[in-house]
Amino acid sequence: MDAKELRTLGVDELRARCRQWGEELFKARFMAGTAEAKDTSIFKKLRKDIARAQTVLTEKIKSGQTLSGQTVEAGVPTDKPVSKRATVKKSSPKKSKE
Repeated sequence: MDAKELRTLGVDELRARCRQWGEELFKARFMAGTAEAKDTSIFKKLRKDIARAQTVLTEKIKSGQTLSGQTVEAGVPTDKPVSKRATVKKSSPKKSKE
């Protein structure tokens, strides 16, 4: 699919397309492993389509496109909850045996 066509789609539709193409890629890999696939060029095509869709999706999110009437915050994906930063535990210095 062309980038122009992808830009006409909404955020939800782009996410659905990415999921759909990801499933198709998984099935194609599985079929190749069982020697049922004849056209191996499908891997490259699907990977490029997924990358294009994700690029357009990122552009839309960063530009603040609306999602179901709500404004999407730039840089924050709406499908994943915001997680807390991991805290680093400080270890005590090792004592040397002398």
